[in-house]
Amino acid sequence: MDIGAASLEPSGAGSGSLIRAVVAQSIAPDVERIDRHGFYPRDGLRALGEAGAFSNHLAAHTALPRRSIAAAVRAMAAVGETCMSTAFCVWCQDTCGWYLEQTPNQALRERLQPGIASGDTLGGTGLSNPVKALAGIESFRLRGTRVEGGWCVTGVLPWVSNLGGGHWFGTVFDAGDRRVMAMFCCGQNNVEIRQNVHFVALEGTATYSIRFRRAFLPDADVLADPIDEIMPRIRPGFVLLQTGMGFGVIAGAAAQMRHDDVSYAHTNRYLPYGASFFEDEGARLTDELADLADRPGSGRDYMRAVLGLRLAVSELTLAATQAGVLHGGARGYLESSGIERRQREGNFVALITPSIRHLRQEIAALSST
Repeated sequence: MDIGAASLEPSGAGSGSLIRAVVAQSIAPDVERIDRHGFYPRDGLRALGEAGAFSNHLAAHTALPRRSIAAAVRAMAAVGETCMSTAFCVWCQDTCGWYLEQTPNQALRERLQPGIASGDTLGGTGLSNPVKALAGIESFRLRGTRVEGGWCVTGVLPWVSNLGGGHWFGTVFDAGDRRVMAMFCCGQNNVEIRQNVHFVALEGTATYSIRFRRAFLPDADVLADPIDEIMPRIRPGFVLLQTGMGFGVIAGAAAQMRHDDVSYAHTNRYLPYGASFFEDEGARLTDELADLADRPGSGRDYMRAVLGLRLAVSELTLAATQAGVLHGGARGYLESSGIERRQREGNFVALITPSIRHLRQEIAALSST
């Protein structure tokens, strides 16, 4: 399945064909280890970085004439067709680079973004709690106190992914009179990562809780103080990039349906939705993505359209994985089939911040007078 218009397909570095070649060689053989046994595909991620998977949306590093969120989504989807866990790590990496893309701290961008774009430096995103806190769903988990030369940060962030020693991540802390966004490095003094939960899927995504024990943050690592101007710039790209995970799962589910139809077309034809439906709907939504990505903005109507697209992709992902179960029949209960794995992956697409219920809340707020 080829999601989206040909205009989204870059040539050379970052192209779907090159990404798929890396996936076939470096990711596909380890999908079950990644999904079930906690194998983190570090080498595969670095290979994806070398292939340009993390740079299409970054102006200084893309091989395209200009940066393209749509091309970044396409590259992520090419990974997600085979392994959504790895596609999620790609999103974490992409988002880490996106934070640096939007910061007014040029020195920080020039110091960290080249490594993030190439995959030499791996990174995550610690914005789940801040995004929910800004929406009034929960409180900020991190507190910062001003000290000489920077900040002293304390608190715990749960469930931050694509982390390890030397990995960077961006997050926001509450400074009392304002909120501050910054980059932190795993392993710096008093920033500790711990694995304290196990998931039904995505065990190999290097997901940890992070404890800050009066950790010192130098001013040089601050992305924005305060966050008032940077968050509206970050948010549309943050949400649009997430669709790459959904598009990948949809493509994988449709391909599996076509495979199952070889043996069961005589009975599967009675099901209400098949591969063609999901391919057509996926292409339609990708065209919508391209339109939104080409006219970036932060106004109320624009953000409502971005959230609406993200919601539509999440719901189509759930429908595609459910249809995949019905097309596969009893084999969907076999671990080796990949069908039940995609269903678990689809559930994650629906739950990652902003989740479907969070999206509906935000859309309702933006739609009210």
